[in-house]
Amino acid sequence: MDFITENYRIRITEVDAHSQLTIPALNGLLQEMAWRHSVVEKVSVHELSAQHNISWVLSRLKIWIDRLPNYDETVTVKTYVQGVDKYFYHRDFTVIDANGIEIIRANSVWGLMDIIKRRITSIPQWMLDVTPIYSDEKPVERVSGKILKIDNIEIEKHFDTRWHDIDSNQHVNNTKYVEWLMESVPTEILNNGKLNSIDMIFKNESILGDTITTQSQAIDKGFIHRILKQNGQELVTGLTVWE
Repeated sequence: MDFITENYRIRITEVDAHSQLTIPALNGLLQEMAWRHSVVEKVSVHELSAQHNISWVLSRLKIWIDRLPNYDETVTVKTYVQGVDKYFYHRDFTVIDANGIEIIRANSVWGLMDIIKRRITSIPQWMLDVTPIYSDEKPVERVSGKILKIDNIEIEKHFDTRWHDIDSNQHVNNTKYVEWLMESVPTEILNNGKLNSIDMIFKNESILGDTITTQSQAIDKGFIHRILKQNGQELVTGLTVWE
């Protein structure tokens, strides 16, 4: 199947103080759609790990937001693979409101991890043969380029990983990194700003028992972010743009 679409009603547990869908919940919704598509194509995490000792890992995600849906609003979410190279699949998402208006779009980059060696591996030919590229509409802009490095830490917070942060890959799920990154945005901005885009590069994995530090620095129209674990290893870098 080239793409899948689903209607989704925003639940009360997924909204913030403004009754809008939270960014971690939005990321979770996109991840759920990617999961459902992989199940349809018979390349889900469970099938890959059980039969081939490999698993999906998210390498990069950028989301552009015109507006966030409100509590009890129903939106239509669509996902498809827009391209593939030796190591990565490029997956798009669009979120459409009840009036047929696109309110959110995203591009993501997914690799395959050898679950024994714990490193990225090339995509086998048999997977390329069973995962079609969708080309019937203009793809979402493909995310690329580097994210600026922090040189002046302005906000810093600390977390300990918890059992419920861990997913079936036995490491911290990427939705948790999004949650931790958003915690490094000043409260005033969270209360009064409008998020235009969020861009995250996922570099390393974290496991149960790690101590996490999330940091941010203000730049023009936004913030650069990074998430570290106790040995100083960089887990995630990110950029949020606000108005």
